[in-house]
Parts: sequence; structure tokens; C-alpha cells
Amino acid sequence: MRIYSIAYGAILLAITGMGTAHGAIVADSIAEFSNTQGQENWTYGIFIAGTDPSALTPYTTAGFQNFDNFDIAENDWLASSALVGAQNNTFLKLGAEGGHPTGIGPGAQNTIIWAMRRYASEVDGLYDLNIDLKKANVVNPAGGGITGRVFVNGTEVFTQFIANDDNVGVQLKLLIDLEVGSLIDFAIDPTGITPTPGGDNIYSARADGTHFAAIIETPTAVPLPGALFFLVPALGILGGVARRR
Repeated sequence: MRIYSIAYGAILLAITGMGTAHGAIVADSIAEFSNTQGQENWTYGIFIAGTDPSALTPYTTAGFQNFDNFDIAENDWLASSALVGAQNNTFLKLGAEGGHPTGIGPGAQNTIIWAMRRYASEVDGLYDLNIDLKKANVVNPAGGGITGRVFVNGTEVFTQFIANDDNVGVQLKLLIDLEVGSLIDFAIDPTGITPTPGGDNIYSARADGTHFAAIIETPTAVPLPGALFFLVPALGILGGVARRR
């Protein structure tokens, strides 16, 4: 038997294979998606990061704003012009499997706006957070990819760039310490890299349709043999990662 201990105020990351067993599902972002804010403890919204890439607003839980429109035909949450400006709501949306942010670029978009979903924890203790992040729109080469982010109570526990043509992405598992009411925020940030010649800038949201799904479940008892463990500072959150590229 292996016993792993960590000091308070650290994250324990376990990089393993994908053969990890699964526990009982507590929350499922796809299965529990709805057109009602707060149903099954999920809410759907945006974060307005700003118009100046050199002085973007840092994310906090208070920065999350609810989407204010729902498209029944497309089954997507949308933002009104009153919320984000008429020029910034052309692409911005969030659906069951993912969404599309807004950036700075085509169509007079002038603001970096993340598409987000939030889960308010109904449980207390250690739980596995399974993440599936990849590009959904890989046809248009003009975009520069996206950055997926996960926050627990405002602390960023996961950040991953996904290239414009990457429809495989990353599938990983985080072991997170929750309390009832803990906020888990999932964000699609339009920030990418410089695209191919003739493309847009790194903050453009062209072709940034993204699959970003999550399942929270009871944790597996023991990581796979051969896992690599290491510590990084992070405000007392315990985490474990299983990644496949």
C-alpha cells in the first residue's frame, strides 16, 4: 500500500494513465445542462476580461455574470446586446457540450469575454473532477486557438491552451477538495497564439467553438501504479491529474 501525505497549502498532482476507475457521478455538465439558471446547481454565464490585452481584469468569482437569453431552437445560452454590446454577441454562446467566447477581431468585436459555466458543490470532501477539453470548430484556420480554465472558489487549478485544429485536446482528472457551496468555474478564454498567415490576432474569437465538459464523481481509492507525484503551491487545494494528448 502506498500512502501519500502533503503539507497544508499545497496541491498534490498525480500524473497517471487513463485506465483509472470511475466513481459514482455527483454532477455532469452535459447530462444536467438546462435552460434554467441554477438547475442541478449549474449556472451559465460570462466573464468580461476587458478591451486592453495589456491590462485585462483578473478573474474573481464576483466577475461571473449570468447569460440573459436562451435560444430554444439552438439549445444555447446567449448574451444580449445590453449585456455585452451588439458587436460582441455574434459568436458568444454556451451549450450542453461547450461554447464560443468573444475576443478582439472580426465583426468589430472589441472585448475579451469568456464563455463560462459554474457548478455550486452539493458535497463535502475529496472528489474527482474529470475534464474533456478540445476544439469543436477546426475548419477555419484564421483563429489562434483558445485557453481552457478551471477555478475552484476563484483559484485557478487548471489552464490549458488548445490549438485551433486540435479536436483531440486533453482529457484529465483533478482530485479536488470541496465544501458544500464551493464554486467550480469552467471558462473558455479566446486567447490563443498567432494564427497562420492571413489569420487574426491571438485574442480573436474566430472559429473558437470549443467542447468543454466536466463530470464530478466520488474519487477512486488509489492512483494507478507508476504515478508521478509532486507538490506545487496552491492555497490548500488537493489535486490529481490524469492527462492524455
